[in-house]
Amino acid sequence: MRGNTCAQVFTDGNGAILVYPIKSKSKTGQQLINLIQQVGVPNELHRDGAPEMGGNSDFSKVCQEYRIRSIFTEPHSPWQYNCENTIGVLRKKVRTRRARRRIPKCVWDFHMIRGAQIYTRAVHKGHSTPLEALTGDTIDISEWTQFEFYDLVVYWDDRDCEEGQSIGRWLRPSHHIGSALCYFILTENATINSLEKISSTYDQAIVCY
Repeated sequence: MRGNTCAQVFTDGNGAILVYPIKSKSKTGQQLINLIQQVGVPNELHRDGAPEMGGNSDFSKVCQEYRIRSIFTEPHSPWQYNCENTIGVLRKKVRTRRARRRIPKCVWDFHMIRGAQIYTRAVHKGHSTPLEALTGDTIDISEWTQFEFYDLVVYWDDRDCEEGQSIGRWLRPSHHIGSALCYFILTENATINSLEKISSTYDQAIVCY
């Protein structure tokens, strides 16, 4: 619905997954900058020989600018690439949920981000989540678990008006827009709005921010 056709995926090999949907593979350099802003500059990146990440690409320029060492896999050796296994785990979880809840493919990018964030914020081994081990920050998973992906929710276009409520579908938290409890909602008109939770109707209620 937003024109995204693929995604850049990063993992530390220990369970942390960060997904950045993009409209074109040529945008991978910007996603590396997003990763740096979110978790910091990696010491090295283990990647394959995809042309959009090699040569004189924006991705390579970002690596040079931040002095990130690159390690490449051997040709035709995907087993040397941790990200391939991680993508497989994430894809299986997303496909299972999509079939169970009849989620349309047009919201795949929201679905992938939500699946990655849940997986990264859950403890798989030891006593800390992968994201906490990666960043050192205490991780809060509540904003990602108050709703199941594609849940029906009620929202209002005016926070001061109790009439004119509508039903939409919950997609994921909307960061950098509104308050801490702001979410992306798929409306009845097939548009995506950023909305803020205010009360409890249909278990959870949403109001337009």
